[in-house]
Amino acid sequence: MVPVSELGIKQAVFLTFLVCLCPWAISAQETIKFPGVPINAKTLRVQEHAEGIYERTDYKRALFIYRNELAPIGDKYGQYMVGYMHLAGKGVPEDRVAASAWYRLAAERGTKELVQARDGLMNSLDAEEKARSDRLFIEIRKECGDLALLMEAIRADREMLRGRTGSRLSAGTSPLVIIEPNLAGSTTSGVEYYGRIERRMNARLAYIVSRIRIDIVDIDDEHMDLSLIESKVDEHLDKLN
Repeated sequence: MVPVSELGIKQAVFLTFLVCLCPWAISAQETIKFPGVPINAKTLRVQEHAEGIYERTDYKRALFIYRNELAPIGDKYGQYMVGYMHLAGKGVPEDRVAASAWYRLAAERGTKELVQARDGLMNSLDAEEKARSDRLFIEIRKECGDLALLMEAIRADREMLRGRTGSRLSAGTSPLVIIEPNLAGSTTSGVEYYGRIERRMNARLAYIVSRIRIDIVDIDDEHMDLSLIESKVDEHLDKLN
């Protein structure tokens, strides 16, 4: 075990990360462009609400929001804060193992500060703690890790495309005019709207392929078997890699 005095020093170092980390800084510094669901006005409001509650020292309530509203949608700052609050014992008993698992999840896109926080904490754990961290990390990554969230988003994309034509995914010449609810009533053509969904889905599939190194002959193929890809993702998430 790491001596108590050393742990105190390490925790003091970790506390300084809170000063330099914020949701916007994390998004800007990700080394891997993540094609997930974009941050929208609702997410920004939840982030600001959680920050305000945290600053008022209502830690249990803030932790609930970080853990149940932000972490499950892939918000890396929210995931970091769940780990930080476990580390510092704010709103929850101190638990370095739980903190390390959440730090690992928060760092999966390579943000410099999050990687440093993860590595520093992992280096302070003994072998038994690291083994427990591994098990918890695998568990929470299946719930709100990037690959799991991307598969959910890809299924939603595919359903939207199937709703256009019944079965085909290839671009067509739809005469539809789409009113986009998230863009203050702006309109776009059906071709442009569904083409954007196709490009988004393909970017998400390409990201998954690059991360787990599976071969897909043509990600535009209307008959592509998503269940096969999903099984590969599940297999990947079942082990450390």
